[in-house]
Amino acid sequence: MDRNIRIAIIGAGLCGLSTALALARLGFRQIQIFERSPSLGEVGAGLTLGPNATRALIGLGLGDALQQSCDEPHAGITRHWKTGAVLMRSARGSVIREHYGAPYYQIHRADMLDILVQAIAKNSAINIKMGMGLLATEENAQGAVLIFSDRQKFSADIVIGCDGLKSSVSESLFGATAANFSGYVAWRALVPAAAFSARLEPPAQLFIGIERLFMRYLVRHGELINIVAIARAQGWDEEGWMLPSTVEELRAQYFGWHEDILHTINLVPVEQCFKWAIHVREAIPTWYTNAIVLAGDAAHPMVPFMGMGASTAIEDAVVLARALALHEDRATAFLAYQTARHTRASFIQAQSAQRGLRLMSADPDSYGAEREMSEDSLGLFAYDAFSA
Repeated sequence: MDRNIRIAIIGAGLCGLSTALALARLGFRQIQIFERSPSLGEVGAGLTLGPNATRALIGLGLGDALQQSCDEPHAGITRHWKTGAVLMRSARGSVIREHYGAPYYQIHRADMLDILVQAIAKNSAINIKMGMGLLATEENAQGAVLIFSDRQKFSADIVIGCDGLKSSVSESLFGATAANFSGYVAWRALVPAAAFSARLEPPAQLFIGIERLFMRYLVRHGELINIVAIARAQGWDEEGWMLPSTVEELRAQYFGWHEDILHTINLVPVEQCFKWAIHVREAIPTWYTNAIVLAGDAAHPMVPFMGMGASTAIEDAVVLARALALHEDRATAFLAYQTARHTRASFIQAQSAQRGLRLMSADPDSYGAEREMSEDSLGLFAYDAFSA
């Protein structure tokens, strides 16, 4: 495809930034990113990058930056909610590197965004415009016209929707569809590791119980402990993924749990306790139209129980860029991208939902007695976005 085509990317999250960088590295010269938020700030908390994701990011030239900013746990364990007994161990560190040829990392989301932004700042082919809320799209024979909330317009040959679960691009293509409450509410927080009397060992730990789980792992080279707590819940009316919560509310969810969990909750800074309802959307059978294509959560939002949401978005970025570089026309490129990605993304969506049911089942005592499904045991770590 002509490397001078105008490409518009909606959304400056992990998916949008990775897609822009992948396109630029393949020679595309006119890449414009539009982001609704007024600035790229300290958003989110920790995220996991399996070797399928780090392999892709290393291929984009980010290997050194990742190594400087990421934590690489040597192991992870799953523990019983009440006794703290180890139910299962997962090898990480050198074992993952040797088996898959790429590392398993954990990183603060803001640090990952910063790595991508710094790489993009060095590339004259990419420009980012902030404070640009998409209002509508109008397709034509040449491509599409984007209309923003301030009535600015932008014409593009290709539009890539990387704007998440509540995607404005998806809505413009397929109409408004409700994001349904999944039945899970999550809390997140960052706790200074210095508040603990001993270092978290191993540095990634998951406690599972009936209708509850509690995860904690190190980020920022062990300076912070990232906490993710998820509980089953009935109906939910509040919108947003960063709603203020209280330590008391979080503690009440884990009454009777192991002392390590209760101690961790007691150390959560008041201003660092947030909650959100996890929403899902029905799988979209087609991800593109004439000039517009979806990627990441805009195409395949998933519950977080495989820790693969960010990784699949990064995979999308590389495969979509390769498809556009390889094929002469949009229709062929979009079809090649969807053919390569749809089955895998749908599988991960479904398996993530199933793993959630297992992690918070009525029988946590039996966990690990047989081979449990995970991103590792299902072979998801072996995927190479550069050869798919």
